[in-house]
Amino acid sequence: MFQFSLYQKISVVFSFVLFGACIPGPVRVHQTSVPFTLTKTLPPHNTISISDEGTHLLIHGVESSGQSLSLLWDTGSDLSFYESPSSEESKEFRLGEKRFSLKNKKGVLPESIPGLLGLDFFHGSCIFWMGEELKQFPETSPFCEHPDAYLSLDFKFLNTKKKGDHYYTQFEYPEGHTSFGLVDTGSSLNLLPKGAQDRFLGEKKVFLAGNKIQTANLMESTSVFYLVTKVGTREEYRQVQFLAGISLENFLLPGDKDREEVWVIGLDILRTRPLFWDFSRGRLGIVHSKN
Repeated sequence: MFQFSLYQKISVVFSFVLFGACIPGPVRVHQTSVPFTLTKTLPPHNTISISDEGTHLLIHGVESSGQSLSLLWDTGSDLSFYESPSSEESKEFRLGEKRFSLKNKKGVLPESIPGLLGLDFFHGSCIFWMGEELKQFPETSPFCEHPDAYLSLDFKFLNTKKKGDHYYTQFEYPEGHTSFGLVDTGSSLNLLPKGAQDRFLGEKKVFLAGNKIQTANLMESTSVFYLVTKVGTREEYRQVQFLAGISLENFLLPGDKDREEVWVIGLDILRTRPLFWDFSRGRLGIVHSKN
């Protein structure tokens, strides 16, 4: 029987239910990514079209049976899949020159999203995501080995670690509190510890795996949120929106009780910087920019 990790169920729920109900008041839908221009010619790669829908990211140009599809990009999921009412167990797809097979799973995504691409889709490659384009390189590419040589002196490797198939990056928030958060492109907001002076924006109904409902506070940071780099410097993010009073620990993940890794870094932060991700070497990096 086809099984999903609980991470995957959480990510899908966050994308389409958790952030679906708008609250009256000054709630930012999403923050536009910082403009970035490449100044050097990149090695051979595939260019994938991405659209930011506010609550989620869509990968365009996936083809199957003569149809062109747009699939959710979800790094909070370790497995890719598609949804179909048919009885078929799997189906063949193509994105550019890459051909791949996805399993059919029912009852996970809304009807408007026919499937998702998770971490397994990017194994053996590295990517550079900048706004509406995602550039994918083979793991042997010199760009994967030395992205700083092609980007700029402002490129910074983040302090990250891998647990299972998932990737975490170190952050500081509130001031003086450092921890690691799951890097999740399938989550529109972040799950963070609450600071003393955070601005309360309202409440959200949170639909958890297993059809449970929980109320969470939507907050906006009044102090600076930081992502921590490999060399110990900090990248600033201001007015970050996040959910307080809820984290991955609420989902009682079996065998995963490390309280240092119960937070989530979602699109409210990730979309604001060009993002490098080497899935073979377990490295993440961003291009520094002023917030």
